[in-house]
Amino acid sequence: MRQLAKVALNAYGLADTRLKFLKQAGNTLYRVNEASPSHTTKAELYTPGQYMLRIHQPGYQTPEAIVLELAWLAAMCRDANLPVPEPVSTLDGKLLTQVSIPGILEERTCSLLRWVKGREIKREQVQPHHYRAQGQLMARLHNHAAHWQPPRGLAKRKYDWDGLFREDGGAGIPASEAWSLLPQEYLQPFDLVTRRVKLVMDAWGKASQVYGLIHGDLGLDANVLFWGGEARAIDFDDSGFGYYLYDLSLALEHCQEDEALPQFRDALLDGYARVRSLPEDQLEYLDLFLAAYYVYLSLYAAAAAQVYPRHREELLRRMERASRLVEHYLSTC
Repeated sequence: MRQLAKVALNAYGLADTRLKFLKQAGNTLYRVNEASPSHTTKAELYTPGQYMLRIHQPGYQTPEAIVLELAWLAAMCRDANLPVPEPVSTLDGKLLTQVSIPGILEERTCSLLRWVKGREIKREQVQPHHYRAQGQLMARLHNHAAHWQPPRGLAKRKYDWDGLFREDGGAGIPASEAWSLLPQEYLQPFDLVTRRVKLVMDAWGKASQVYGLIHGDLGLDANVLFWGGEARAIDFDDSGFGYYLYDLSLALEHCQEDEALPQFRDALLDGYARVRSLPEDQLEYLDLFLAAYYVYLSLYAAAAAQVYPRHREELLRRMERASRLVEHYLSTC
């Protein structure tokens, strides 16, 4: 994979670099450092001469979906000066490159992003002002998505009703089949949540003020960095088309059992409202959309437990927590 990474970097004119393997998380990720970094614009946002090289997981996303993600990132950088990774084009002006080398069975799609400055906030250090900054960031992302026209012919996954509860969530088994893999006691509460959220989605439709491109995995526990008090978003790999309220609800997923949840929630919504209006008749469904995520997560976990048996225990723990939080939602709504 390191040899493949070096070949991929040639397409960007980056032969004289140092590579540091970061992790294998579906995609294979490398940090790239130029030996002699040149001056760069937006030095307050990007580390000069440093990049993230992604060798994309075969079969997880189509090249067209990756191009859409990169085109959206480029538009956010160009049009709105948003603090997100900026794609680097190849020498021939493409947003990605396809690489084959001996020893790797399949051709791999690779993309390169400028390295965003920032640090993650440790759980014990999180304060309401972090959620306020995150809310402002999410509102800016949603504002841009609501007005940006994606290039024709490009598609990405959908976080609508079918995308959450019927289609493949990434484990290789469609959610429609994963329902049969759930523990019996999960079925009634999960079905109730999916029926409730379907009524809301059907009533709202997919107008640009409620539905568009979303990050899909933006939380203080992952994919949000801070620099000089500013929240910055990274890792748009799971971005897709969905309801903005669903995206917003995910920001509160990891702190649902934290005693400071009310303060965090208020700060998140306050930050969001400072940039983008959120009507009360939408906000009242925030907890429902989060409950819908827990159903989706459980369907993914049930499917993944079949595909990745060595992770079965961890996946079952995630399902148990999701079920507990769905029950809590239903008992309080």
